[in-house]
Amino acid sequence: MSTRTPGARAGVATALGAGMLLASAVPAGATSAPESANPIDHIVSTMTVDELIGQMTWTYVYGNSADDASMADQNQARYGVDTPAEVVEKFDLGGVLYFAWSNPGIVNDPELTAELSNGLQAVSVGDEASGIPLATTIDQEGGIVARMGAPMTVLPGNMALGATYDTRLARAQGEILGSELAAVGINADFAPVVDVNTNPVNPVIGVRSMGEDPQNVATLGVAQIEGMQSQGVAAAAKHFPGHGDTETDSHTGLPIVTYDRETLDQHLLPFEAAIDAGVDMIMTAHVIVEELDAEMPGTLSPAVLTGLLREELGFDGLITTDALDMAALKQLPDNPLDDGDIAVLAIQAGSDILLMSPDVPATFEAVSAAVESGEITRERLEESVTRILEWKQERGVWEEDPSVPVDEVMDVVGTAEHTATAQEISEHGVTLVRNEDSLLPLDPEEDSVLMVGSGSAWPERMGPMLAERGFEVTEDYENGASPSAEYRERAVAAAADHDVVVFASYNASGNVAQQEMVAALAETGTPVVVVATRNPYDANVLPGADAVLNIYGWNNVNFHGAVAALAGDVNPSGRLPVNIWDAAGEEILHEMGFGLSYEDEEPQEPTQRYGFFLTNGWAGGDADYAFQYGRHTDEVLVGDWDGDGRDSITVRRGNQYFVNNAPTGGPAESVVTYGTADDVVLVGDWDGDGTDTLAVRRGATYHVKNSLRGGDADHVVVYGREGDAVVVGDWDGDRRDTFAVRRGKVYHVKNVIAGGDADTVFAYGRESDVTLAGDWDGDGRDTFAVRRGRDYHVSNTLRGGEAEQVMRYGREGDEVFVGDWDGDGRDSIGVRRTPAA
Repeated sequence: MSTRTPGARAGVATALGAGMLLASAVPAGATSAPESANPIDHIVSTMTVDELIGQMTWTYVYGNSADDASMADQNQARYGVDTPAEVVEKFDLGGVLYFAWSNPGIVNDPELTAELSNGLQAVSVGDEASGIPLATTIDQEGGIVARMGAPMTVLPGNMALGATYDTRLARAQGEILGSELAAVGINADFAPVVDVNTNPVNPVIGVRSMGEDPQNVATLGVAQIEGMQSQGVAAAAKHFPGHGDTETDSHTGLPIVTYDRETLDQHLLPFEAAIDAGVDMIMTAHVIVEELDAEMPGTLSPAVLTGLLREELGFDGLITTDALDMAALKQLPDNPLDDGDIAVLAIQAGSDILLMSPDVPATFEAVSAAVESGEITRERLEESVTRILEWKQERGVWEEDPSVPVDEVMDVVGTAEHTATAQEISEHGVTLVRNEDSLLPLDPEEDSVLMVGSGSAWPERMGPMLAERGFEVTEDYENGASPSAEYRERAVAAAADHDVVVFASYNASGNVAQQEMVAALAETGTPVVVVATRNPYDANVLPGADAVLNIYGWNNVNFHGAVAALAGDVNPSGRLPVNIWDAAGEEILHEMGFGLSYEDEEPQEPTQRYGFFLTNGWAGGDADYAFQYGRHTDEVLVGDWDGDGRDSITVRRGNQYFVNNAPTGGPAESVVTYGTADDVVLVGDWDGDGTDTLAVRRGATYHVKNSLRGGDADHVVVYGREGDAVVVGDWDGDRRDTFAVRRGKVYHVKNVIAGGDADTVFAYGRESDVTLAGDWDGDGRDTFAVRRGRDYHVSNTLRGGEAEQVMRYGREGDEVFVGDWDGDGRDSIGVRRTPAA
């Protein structure tokens, strides 16, 4: 669409200096970047109207690579050219949006996605296009809206997250989304959904929301935003001013809400929190909010986008429309709009980005005509394009080389750490809302299971997982949301031959066939467990079910939490993120925050299953306190980093150390870089100053630091053999930590940091024992505990012989740390528990 001649813009960027614009896209005929206090202002002022519209146009292109012509028919029908590259060049696009139906390779091929991103960026920064890198975007919310599947990390979804009430997990979800999208060259994610789902019959939001409590949605939404943007990917809070109390899907009709300003303010609260947290973008809703504008949906309303969002709430980031091809915008009462009208009205309302216009050429023509007629000023377009270019600069999109390393993609996506976090969200989010006669948990060795359900719930994903867990399972499935009479009869006949029926439901609150099937199964006398896979309201219409679990999605990761709860591997701790009303809608059956556990069928706070569990005595039993810190895959070190007499936690990632001086969750108090990523690391008070610091070990050489900071070692020691296991402690009570090397069950102890022979040699325990060092009795001398499974054999003297004390603590698979957690001068035990990979 651009009227410029080919090659009129220079290619991409040369850096003007730290913090300055990467000055590509200089005007026609220019030979260098303009000398200006604000280069973006200069660039924008020299753009043609079509070039300005191009930067505001973000749309999809058909194909798996920039030059892929296999979907030329679709590109021709929509854009009049054959390939994605030609679409970008023709319209000087500001951004592209990936979908499974337009770029099918993205679904399960992250490396292809990275190559697609790189190819499109190369085109965009070339002479035939704008010269400016693209916004590469996607709807990757997690849960039921995720354009990319495995091997990317598959997440349980927002309502499962909402049921955890856990900001740590919300931030982790944002970090996973951000890091994996950045790895494949995507720089903006149209997520998270921060709509407050107050309407149980909402057909389009539901489990995409984090719940009905505005504060919980706000808190978890901010954590997701901060996590995502920490990885260099822009977040977009959606759908402003709120899509949570609608009964119409804006993809197919025009939603209208009639609530008052007080109610509206509750729906606005998460958006206000997102703005305060620095969210890059906010996406509009195609919803008429009569309190603000009775004629126009939010996307087309100056009262909503300019009056409320810009002026009242003070948002100065990017406003993007929701997809402009949705039916809501064509269904305004007595106000038929064509595609050009919609684009003009969206700009007049205050939007910066025209997302997925159904007719891009018509958009250009209509907006250009509006500028020519004075309906839209050129200055209005420049205002939006300036915001877009400033965002591209600040977010790191506008770089000399915007490509990503394809050969590193698989090191980032779907890692064991990310998978473990997804499973943890699932396990923490699974919500037990009914458990009559303590039916759950089931016993895999005793209970045979008939696995059935609505086809839309994907019960065939759960059946094999139950069998893998050890249950005897009979599976019977049928496609479609509504079970047929034949299927219902078949399941009822089979129920008598099983100890329990597990029925996967899918929005049964609106499906009579599912309700009838559960009722008929219950009449057989065989206990029925319902696993509700979508909106969490099914319990109110399934009175015959003996137990009901809400899992908020039907991906394998959601069923992971269900199976773990059914088998008793986890004790359900999820709490309802919404109110569940009775079937008549007259009273609340279960209030927000309700959730049962297996110990006590009263509402329970979430139980902590993973993290750090500390005990201040050598007596076994429960932890004195528990907390979360760091990531599941971090290496963990314990020491008294600040000399206060209390040991706390450092997590290590490569050669970076994230230090927390109190045994609590939250962010690190300081970050240190020392050594190399593959060093073996030991912690001790090497100089007796009362503060623990680091020694890194390479073979038999120890590089010792007496302060918690980067730089060279203070001294280097050679001791023992390269294959030795090493234990650190204050063996002689001089308040200086030194070394013991272990060969089998023989310990060679050094009381000074120096080479040479051992000061003491003795044997203790068994060759296969795990060894821990600590001052168990508070006498100022560190000695030994050996660990066998869950049993700890403690010796308070540096000699062989029998243990002086034996105690049991934690689980066999726990990682164990020793420290003086309470500052009483006696070391005791902390165990760390992580999800299975």
